[in-house]
Amino acid sequence: MSDGHDGYTVRLGAVDRVNVRVSRHPGATLFSLLKDAFGGRTHGVPAAWRDTVRRALPPRDAALVAPALASRSCWIPDRLALVEDLGASDMPTLEAQLADLDPDLLASEVADFRPAPPSLAAWRPLLDDPAAFLASYRRVVGAAWESFAPLWRRADVLIGREVERIGLAAVTGGLDGLLTSLDCGVRYEDGALRLPHACPRELADLGRRPLVLVPLASGYTASMYGADRDDVLWIGYAVPGLGRIAGGRRGKREGADADGLSLVLGPVRAEILRNLPGRPTVTELAHHLHVGISTATYHCRHLEAAGLLLRERRGKQVRLHPTERGTALGQLLTAPPPPPWDAR
Repeated sequence: MSDGHDGYTVRLGAVDRVNVRVSRHPGATLFSLLKDAFGGRTHGVPAAWRDTVRRALPPRDAALVAPALASRSCWIPDRLALVEDLGASDMPTLEAQLADLDPDLLASEVADFRPAPPSLAAWRPLLDDPAAFLASYRRVVGAAWESFAPLWRRADVLIGREVERIGLAAVTGGLDGLLTSLDCGVRYEDGALRLPHACPRELADLGRRPLVLVPLASGYTASMYGADRDDVLWIGYAVPGLGRIAGGRRGKREGADADGLSLVLGPVRAEILRNLPGRPTVTELAHHLHVGISTATYHCRHLEAAGLLLRERRGKQVRLHPTERGTALGQLLTAPPPPPWDAR
């Protein structure tokens, strides 16, 4: 399992033929939360949530597992990251699977990892006493989940909407647009996924593997993935709208009136696509969206990579307009668009 930058590429092939699934997976969210709480990687966990989990952890057990969870290394056995079984949708099942782990086999997996994890010293408590480490790890996971479970239940409506968004994209041919909208370190462009970390076993083509999307209700910048398994390629990313349950502001189109285009692309990129018939410049888009030019450029670049936007030079200006595919997607999913700008 990787959670965050030396990278490689996985080719998807014809994106409309990709077998896309979504997993409402509490284990991935909890592990993301633990990595942030122990300082291993920043996942943008709200401070109040992080403090709640930290206070719930048994001090002695937390001290024993801390080196592994605080490590900056992107590698960890899937079984400890709670993501070996992506089909599990309840925490008791995942905790039972963790309880069934053979400590010595787990230690062997870590010891035999090639190349050795950069922070092998972080795994010394496991290698020295596998049974004690695993027992402490189970207690840390159990205590963290007990404190976080109420927040996970509140996030269910957000994850339900994300399931709807993914399903809508899959049946309307908008999967490439959805993949560009994932707010995580994985980038989609030219029919391929650009992964920020090199994996120990690179599988350069998706092949027959399903692509499983895992919304994470842990933090605003949560990001994890696993690309080296024969059975699946999975991507974990921050579920849209997390601020609605964490006390943040709701986005312009995050309410109940969000249309299909916002669900598939996200509110900013949907708003850009709606306004492309007016042939705006990036500067005009930034002014309209009340964002910086660099932010508008970033989103336009992703829409272009998805084949939804084209650039056209007119004198000293570069105007943006939708491709046929972008127009078709907008007509299929959008609410009535605002009046287009007059291009000069």
